[in-house]
Amino acid sequence: MQRPIHLTSATNLPGKSVLLRILTLLILVAYLLSGHIVAAQQPAPDLKTERQQFQAQELIPNRFGGWIFQTGSTPHIIWRDVDEVRRLGREVVLRVRWFDASLNEATEPNAAGRWMAYVEGTAPNGTPFRRSMTFFALPQKIENGFVPDLSVVFPNFPGRNSPPAWAEHQAEFDRTSRELLTRGLIDSEKGASLIAGIAESKPLGRPKRFAESTSVANDACHLALKLKVLSLADKVRPLQPARARTIPAVVLHEGTPEEAGVAADAKAKIDEFCRAWVAGTDEPFVTLIARRGVIITHEAFGRDDHGDLIDRDYRCWVASITKTVTALMFSQFVDQQLIDLDAPISTIFPDYVGFDPHVPTFRQCLNHTSGLSGHAENGGMRNPHLENVVLNGIDVNEPGKAHVYSGLGFELVAKAMEIVSGKCAVRVYDEHLFQPLGFGDVVLGNASSDGEFTARELAVLGQLMANSGSYGEREFISPAIFEKLLPPPQPAAGIDGNQGLGMHWIIHRKPGTALDSLRPEDLLFGPRTVGHGSFSGCILVVDLDQQLVIAQARREFKPEDADWYAKFFQNIAETIVKVDPEH
Repeated sequence: MQRPIHLTSATNLPGKSVLLRILTLLILVAYLLSGHIVAAQQPAPDLKTERQQFQAQELIPNRFGGWIFQTGSTPHIIWRDVDEVRRLGREVVLRVRWFDASLNEATEPNAAGRWMAYVEGTAPNGTPFRRSMTFFALPQKIENGFVPDLSVVFPNFPGRNSPPAWAEHQAEFDRTSRELLTRGLIDSEKGASLIAGIAESKPLGRPKRFAESTSVANDACHLALKLKVLSLADKVRPLQPARARTIPAVVLHEGTPEEAGVAADAKAKIDEFCRAWVAGTDEPFVTLIARRGVIITHEAFGRDDHGDLIDRDYRCWVASITKTVTALMFSQFVDQQLIDLDAPISTIFPDYVGFDPHVPTFRQCLNHTSGLSGHAENGGMRNPHLENVVLNGIDVNEPGKAHVYSGLGFELVAKAMEIVSGKCAVRVYDEHLFQPLGFGDVVLGNASSDGEFTARELAVLGQLMANSGSYGEREFISPAIFEKLLPPPQPAAGIDGNQGLGMHWIIHRKPGTALDSLRPEDLLFGPRTVGHGSFSGCILVVDLDQQLVIAQARREFKPEDADWYAKFFQNIAETIVKVDPEH
């Protein structure tokens, strides 16, 4: 049986698969070098391919360890592959400007601390080329002081089911990891950003939240620099807090089955099914189901890799459900008339030419008709100049012609929110969505496929959707703006009729019905059921008419889960009492 709602893809894999991917890559490289694989001759790339190849080019310091250096030994910034840049059509001459943490410009770093290199040039397509990078300058004389312990242990690697020979190399894995960590700190921009952020950080008496991390502080520094260099700082228009409601909207709460409009044994039936599911696949998860705001069940099932029972705060990578989060966040800017949904992105990004047919609108960025492809390549929203990377290939873009599933449009939307609000994207989400909704420490790596949420947090977002943009005492967006996120009744040419903005219609049919039937009597839930798929198997499904929210947080989808998903939704549908006129 096909997987009913989880067919969308993302570039990331669950966190516990990262090391396996690295090992697989290393093995493949070794195999290639051994001469076993001979690359076939490739045809000459077309212009679009060449633009993408230029967009992928990297700038690096000219020497090992150049990201963290002593004042007086400023590194030069060079192309990692200058021959490829030349081949792609232009000798890109770079101009480098240096700025300290206070945005003071200097000919070169002249004091210890954070430094940002702002790099300018002209791309092969004739558009401005802009990038910025973080460095850290050490003082000439380093006093004796705290020396961090860089010991690294991977207790879960190579894993409990690894071959005996792998497990016997555990100590070697740990030693190699320590060496790689040290080298990575010294010779990476992330290492420089980490050291700079810690040097600037003030103690809070508690662990720092993700929005307070050094990487997010780095995002904020580069945004401030961009606003200054492009003369945008005086054009910032702050996003206002969500509006207060006179009558509070429905929130998730405890209640009786009768209040929820479900059978008296609904919770017992759903929980029993979930226990069988986790026993059948050995993948833990947390399920939360609510109707009319009443929580029918909110339970954790299964054990983690350590053998410990998970709890209801189990935080999971939700993959492409992140797109729904971004659409809800962006809609606040539309609601407050800070960004026009149908305006081209050139209205926000100053280097873009207005009304250029190659430039997509914000709506096209969110409904997968932007002409762009990929997900979080080139760093996603965490890249200080992602919109410029896109600009450097915009001349071959064709928006509005076809529906091509992509996350890049969502990343651009996040960059627009930064420029308009003057606040880095992670902090925009945190201050205007996550904290007002009472969320915990949400990790947000990008705007399209890299958010980490609990089942309750997903369910709260679902209830906000069921409420058409409100939750409790706050109205985040008006019902009219929420309707704009839903798939349009009459989609334009080239648009998938089931696709809205960051969400799409979810269709679950009753067993034995025609595979293409849309008759209400053949559907498990109402025709206005919306949500988004997830590569990791997480669930966010909202039946808007029945006020039903279904959320599940898990870290991996396995092939054997497909049948369980179908039966899971059937199980839920069977517990629902028909909606009476009062509701």
